Amino acid sequence: MTTTRDALLNQKGGVGKSTTALHLGGALAAAGRRTLLVDLDPQAHLTEFLGMQQHDHKNGPTLPKAMLSHPSDRDYALSLVRKHSEGLYVIPASFDLFTLPRDLHASRSNEDRLTWVLEHLDGLFDHVLVDCRPALDIDTDNVLHWATRVLVPVELDTSSIKALKLLIAQVRTLAEDTRRTPPEYRGIVINRIPKGDPTLLDRQVRDAFHALPIPVVGEVRMRDSLVRAKEKGQTIHQYDPNGDAAAMYHSMAVKAGFLEASA
Repeated sequence: MTTTRDALLNQKGGVGKSTTALHLGGALAAAGRRTLLVDLDPQAHLTEFLGMQQHDHKNGPTLPKAMLSHPSDRDYALSLVRKHSEGLYVIPASFDLFTLPRDLHASRSNEDRLTWVLEHLDGLFDHVLVDCRPALDIDTDNVLHWATRVLVPVELDTSSIKALKLLIAQVRTLAEDTRRTPPEYRGIVINRIPKGDPTLLDRQVRDAFHALPIPVVGEVRMRDSLVRAKEKGQTIHQYDPNGDAAAMYHSMAVKAGFLEASA
């Protein structure tokens, strides 16, 4: 199996990108897939949810240092990877991600540097998922040049629809400017659906997402088990492997094309 390259991307914050990366990655690892999660968000929510420490930006290797100073060094790239649990690996965030966009703007070949680093890891993992910060900047362009597919977490509100349309335009414009083939969309994940009966507005927003030319591959209702799993630094498959939330993320992995229906 070749390594799949996926970006979890939305320039709107608070839509559940890190939560989706955490539990989708857990579903893939539980299915026997070697999965690498890359935290490219300086807010480090994914790293925190996994119960891991950030890379030491002063004394240790970090992803920004790799991109800016060591893009050809395979050993340096390998040193970034930490094992979380069986089948699940992580490149944690680091504080110097805050200055990465500025530093990339001052670098040559600045839109390919993430690709140069992560391509050293091709073949070592079945899936690599990058959790992006909520922005459309040069670090996002790096991810879009590296990725072959994009998964878009959204919230059930009208502003998420506007943000998604901006993201689609950004991907199209980047492809036109660079004359590169843009990544395909795996789908949309609608997060944080309130418990209980949906309001009229909730139904209208949900219908609007389903009307877009990108399939909805997951609808995640708020569940206490998802919160408790993150508090323990676990994926939902580790915390409650037989629960309905774990089944939901497995179904998401199937609908998004990561797994076969019988996997």
